[in-house]
Amino acid sequence: MGSTASRPFASRRRPELTGVLHPGLPFYAIAMLPVFWLLGLGYFTFPLASAPMGLGLLMMKPIRVPKGAGLWFLYVGWMLISALMLEPTVTRYLSFSIRAMVYIAATIMFLYVYNIPKKYLPTGRILGVLASIFVFTAIVGGYLGLILGEVRFNTPLSQAMPRSLLSNSFVNNVVRPPFAQRQDFLGFPINRPAMPFSFTNDWGATLVPATFAAIAAAGRVRRFRRLLPIVAVLALIPMAISANRGLWIALIGAVFYVAIRRASTGQLVMAIRLVVVLIFAGSLVLVSPLGEVVGGRATSSHSIDARGDIYTDVLERIPQSPVLGFGAPLANPNPNRPAIGTHGMFWTALFSQGVPGMIFYVGFWLGMTLRTGRRIQNQEHLLLHLAVASALPTMMFYDHLPAALPIMMICAAVILRDRRANDAARRSAVDGTSVQQAVAI
Repeated sequence: MGSTASRPFASRRRPELTGVLHPGLPFYAIAMLPVFWLLGLGYFTFPLASAPMGLGLLMMKPIRVPKGAGLWFLYVGWMLISALMLEPTVTRYLSFSIRAMVYIAATIMFLYVYNIPKKYLPTGRILGVLASIFVFTAIVGGYLGLILGEVRFNTPLSQAMPRSLLSNSFVNNVVRPPFAQRQDFLGFPINRPAMPFSFTNDWGATLVPATFAAIAAAGRVRRFRRLLPIVAVLALIPMAISANRGLWIALIGAVFYVAIRRASTGQLVMAIRLVVVLIFAGSLVLVSPLGEVVGGRATSSHSIDARGDIYTDVLERIPQSPVLGFGAPLANPNPNRPAIGTHGMFWTALFSQGVPGMIFYVGFWLGMTLRTGRRIQNQEHLLLHLAVASALPTMMFYDHLPAALPIMMICAAVILRDRRANDAARRSAVDGTSVQQAVAI
């Protein structure tokens, strides 16, 4: 898809913003996640927050589309077309619609952040909001999950919803989310935090990009930077007890990735320091009381067997509808197994939107990872790049809905917005120098 930023005249125009409210105000609706969760609308936080952003986006003229976004628009379009493959039941349409809202919300947020000037929505404010999501999810949700376990409460939305809809397990988990999932695959029961989401995997998937955004926020806000060690220690405990191997793999992999980048640019000492710090931190965890959980989870084959079964189901069923897929995940005939087409956005895109949908989704994140990984000039952009790049490994075992996807899109938009502004400043400097030279002549 073309980008108005590539047009010589349109690219030099700043978005014109009109309206009564402050143009950047809609973004802060994301920070209302705790309120939405109490109402039973936690899953819908980003769709609800995107509504005022969409209105704000319409007031921006022109609306720029960054390079590399074409594959994403193809995916969203293909996702909408795949609804033709849904069985004509209320629960199937509802399941599709809930997921579609998150895709569309992420798209709106991506364009909103990319287009709004920094003076209306500074980068520090964006990172502060994302850091608040990290704190609420990792610490508040983490410890309440460890303490309360599978306790649920009847939210206002669940009380207003017909029983016929609540009988659907997916809908019930969305509007009556548990504080945690209690499982005993390690030989003893553990509460795996899920709050403010429906499943512990959603909790872990959200914390991967949110962790990098929170660290980036600490680099901007002195007060938060001082508290970062305390926040990190507090967050580490539920992150370890959650037995979220995907979360561990993504964060550890990020450290090695940064070390390789540092070593490739001649910063060998920095690379060695990163690896030593990682080994030291891991050793502390293993010799602590958390070591039993971490060690047991690392050697457990519980989820591997279950995932293998549902991934096999996807591969066996996709030849029946390889182009458009099945619209949305399907309930598993085995009630003890997860829905077919879940436990990984790669598998969700393949099963729900067919082979083309999977190609569009993977292609977008591969391209965005490469695009944000070039010309990294500061620590903040490196951290945001890690949030974007985390989409590639996590899509194999985590669903990116409802929060990880919007967070990663926002991080990508921040980097691209900064680069557009820097490129515009350089062009202005060159144009100014040319004018001065012409006048001197």
